[in-house]
Amino acid sequence: MKILRYILLASLTCALSACEKDEILPEPEPPVVTPGDDPGKDEEEKIQLGITASLQAMQQTRGIIEAFLPGHEMGVFISAAGAESPYVHNVPYAFDGKKWNAGGDAPVEGDAEVAAYLPYNGQTAGDRLIPFELADQHDILYGRASVTRDIPTADIEMRHAMSLVRIKILKNEYMGEGIVSNIRFDNVITRMTLDIRLETNSPLIFDFSSRGSLQAGGNYHLNDADPVVVETILPPVYGYDQKATVSFTIDGKEYSYEFHRDHEWEAGMKYTYTLKMTGNYNSPVNMEQVDIDVKYWSRYGKTDQIILNPNPEDYEFTIWPNYTEYGYDCYQNEGKVFGTFYYPWCGTSEGEMRFVFMRPGTNEIVEQFQPIDIKTNGAWDGKRIQCYVTSVPGTYQLVPLFRKKGETMWCRAADYDYGSTDEEWLYEVKAPASDNLPALRMMEVEGQGYTSILAYPVPDDDPWNLVYTLSNRGEKALRGEIKAVWEREFKLKSNSYSPSTKKKGAVNDEEWKDEIGKDSVDIPTGTRFWKGIMSCKFPVKRLAPRHDGVKYAIPVLHLYWRAENSNEWILLRCDADYLFNCNYTGDYIWDETTNYVKVMPQSWH
Repeated sequence: MKILRYILLASLTCALSACEKDEILPEPEPPVVTPGDDPGKDEEEKIQLGITASLQAMQQTRGIIEAFLPGHEMGVFISAAGAESPYVHNVPYAFDGKKWNAGGDAPVEGDAEVAAYLPYNGQTAGDRLIPFELADQHDILYGRASVTRDIPTADIEMRHAMSLVRIKILKNEYMGEGIVSNIRFDNVITRMTLDIRLETNSPLIFDFSSRGSLQAGGNYHLNDADPVVVETILPPVYGYDQKATVSFTIDGKEYSYEFHRDHEWEAGMKYTYTLKMTGNYNSPVNMEQVDIDVKYWSRYGKTDQIILNPNPEDYEFTIWPNYTEYGYDCYQNEGKVFGTFYYPWCGTSEGEMRFVFMRPGTNEIVEQFQPIDIKTNGAWDGKRIQCYVTSVPGTYQLVPLFRKKGETMWCRAADYDYGSTDEEWLYEVKAPASDNLPALRMMEVEGQGYTSILAYPVPDDDPWNLVYTLSNRGEKALRGEIKAVWEREFKLKSNSYSPSTKKKGAVNDEEWKDEIGKDSVDIPTGTRFWKGIMSCKFPVKRLAPRHDGVKYAIPVLHLYWRAENSNEWILLRCDADYLFNCNYTGDYIWDETTNYVKVMPQSWH
């Protein structure tokens, strides 16, 4: 299934998926009011109820009451103490800026319970059920307190019954004008009733048949320097509720974001969702282009004289290959990331490490790459290094070399670990890539970001999306197909694992190359970067490979390219150009740029 031209609206505000949850705080200085009549008068006279109201704080925004203002009016019911006593009166109390003034008779004839709500509804009868419409955007407040004839002033803490949801949209990579003409919440409850008899955190009774839409805002331009925040009062939502969505009309097209079922909106809390637009999928995208400093990297690390120590035991390391996920093919006059794991028998020391190409089975160095500093502490370690390849096409052995600090000669590894062999280190350098061969700048599971360390869980049986960015260095028109292959192999020159990675005694230790998705690509002339999205789904239900009860050798997901009118599928290599700019200041290469991602079915957890 091909998904065309929609905006990724990825939430990023808090670590738990998508929202910022702000705790409510007590109002520091609640307004103090006096009863309508002086309680110190003769006992035969009526004692009138007085109100002192404080307010649990919520950020003051559209419709949200942070402090009581002149004109605010609450309704108050009174009942004699005891659960069976009826509530009566529904008396309005208006705030004049200093005190709450009763708009009717509210006698306190003994011990009594007081229930208050805001805003006041004069049409409400004595059943204490107050209806509300979501479209009115009322900040529904409620509270309860006890009074006596001796102390007839009710000190009521008014609590918020609704939630506040805030939406902020960042233009980010989106290249359109960015006119937001409408924002709408869908699948939300639009009618509810407040039952002030209920002593719960949320005394709302929802009319679930009223699910519908609410217009929330619009008519503004996206501006990341000063983003507009659209704020909407919404009913609380709990994990078992139906999913709500928010829809946006941007530049005449409608897009939506579905709130995750795990997102609970509690009464009296505010939630902020920051949504980033990443441009249209299957369309051009703006990205920083950094060119290779060819002259610099053609010399860097390649001109110093390497003298090999005939005795590797003088600085003894054992090695095994890593990061074969990048693939074994290299292209002349292009950058490539090489890596290795190593174990230092030399214990704690300082020194250098570098890679070289040698003729297979010899000590003849064909090409050398720049060294990096290392420190050893007696434990295994690993490094990735960006290397600029200039060797003529052919097959070469990648060899890590080590040199102790202060010494002249470089040592090959004394041996291999974990059954590694010379054949696992053979790389093929191909002729310079043509302008019509795209590269991969990055890919990720939609909304998940990227790390090379973790394997991302995705649905077993349902489709999920893979987002990718192609690099079109020649900026020529490109037409073809991309397929996603979820592969797990243990063989020479595989794009997943070398033979020495395979462990004895493992369970479910199968090998496979499953095609899980395919996408057509049609890139117009002049496009440097192209962002696409591909729907993926596992065609076969696989079991998790395990060794000693632990998952191992998680399958690797790669993208392969086939040009129009071609039968050849080619592994998309990395566009690592910015790693080869002399101004690059990054440290060791880990998650900077990759051409793979590890995924696994959720059932493997």
